Amino acid sequence: MVGKFRDGQIILGGYRTDDPEEEVPCTFLDPECGCILKPEDKPFDCSIWPLRIMNKDGKLVIALTPTCPSIGATPDKALVDLVLGGLGETIFEYAKTHPYIVKEYREGFPVVFIYSH
Repeated sequence: MVGKFRDGQIILGGYRTDDPEEEVPCTFLDPECGCILKPEDKPFDCSIWPLRIMNKDGKLVIALTPTCPSIGATPDKALVDLVLGGLGETIFEYAKTHPYIVKEYREGFPVVFIYSH
């Protein structure tokens, strides 16, 4: 079930690309209010956005999606602190039982954390 829509909600469903690997705006992202999905309805990938867990040269890493308009292409200290403060371990633990969330690394995605266990 989708969260409550707000007055003035903009749905970005018309965006199309020929590149299946391209990161595109989510149709549930309101430019004014953020995500309109209820927390319990969000897929895990969405709940950690703009972070991605990726396989880089056989190692699991957490990387920043550089196309996120709110964060930008470079991780700031607050985001790095959040990952190092426990979110990174939570993401890696989730990936152990849900390996489909691990994406192949893409050039230009800044690595925030490398899994070392």
